[in-house]
Amino acid sequence: MPDAVNLAEYQDALLELLSSGKTHAEIMESLKTDPKFENYREYVDQFDPDMVEVARELMGKWAQRIE
Repeated sequence: MPDAVNLAEYQDALLELLSSGKTHAEIMESLKTDPKFENYREYVDQFDPDMVEVARELMGKWAQRIE
C-alpha cells in the first residue's frame, strides 16, 4: 500500500508531466516506468488515454503552479 509521502510525490509528478508538453502516451509511459511509482502501475494501466489527453490540454491552458 502506498504511503502518504509516496502519494504526494506521485501527484506532484503527474501534475508536472501533464504540464510538460509531453504526449499522453509519453506521460503514461513515464508513470509506468518510474521505479519510484511502482505501486501505481496497475492504477496507471487503467487510465483512459483520451482522459489523459484532456487533462494534459487543460493543464496546458488553465493550470498555474505556485512554487
